[in-house]
Amino acid sequence: MACAVALGCASGLTDPSAASAACGPESTSANDVLPIFGRPFAGAFPIGNFFDHDKPTDSDANGYVLTLCGARDAKQVDGHQGYDWRMPEGTPLFAVADAVVLTAGLEPPHFCAPLNRTVQALRVQLVHTAPTGENYVSVYGHLSRVDVQEGVSVGEGTVIGLSGNTGCSGTPHLHFGVARNVAGHYVLIDPYGWHSPVRDPWELDSRGAASVWLWKDGAAPSLR
Repeated sequence: MACAVALGCASGLTDPSAASAACGPESTSANDVLPIFGRPFAGAFPIGNFFDHDKPTDSDANGYVLTLCGARDAKQVDGHQGYDWRMPEGTPLFAVADAVVLTAGLEPPHFCAPLNRTVQALRVQLVHTAPTGENYVSVYGHLSRVDVQEGVSVGEGTVIGLSGNTGCSGTPHLHFGVARNVAGHYVLIDPYGWHSPVRDPWELDSRGAASVWLWKDGAAPSLR
């Protein structure tokens, strides 16, 4: 999915390998913590694709996803720019924090190679201002319905829309991504942070930035 702050959503879903979340990521093992996010949905749903730390871009395909634990996983969508959870179409989606709606509605049309046709997904993007003054954008992709309008303010927990299967998507799911404002422009990051003793390749990349654990206690959706 092409998104207004250069956030994408890959089509298709995979089952994560055992290595994907083997480190059991928690706030205490993250490189940095800023707990501002509540839950994006109620309940628990199976995880599909992870954020690719090497690298979350379509132009750097190398045949695998590098997970937040530093594990290589060739079963997932290479270059994936967020997290996918498989869930029934029509599942309510919540604003993860107080926000202003950046975009709400159809994305620009683009060609989806896996489906061999031009598609448009329904999406919502929210701008959140942290207590530090930093701005973060959360992205909800492949929705079936949008319940907010661009420019309005919403509180944490507000239903912003319903999950779906629109755009370049083969299975009903939520694509959730996050970007961080760095020097006036938004850069993709992992909202679960980085959990390896070696440096995060995406943070070291000239296009990247440091990821941050953004979840409040008990709010992070399971990655298993």
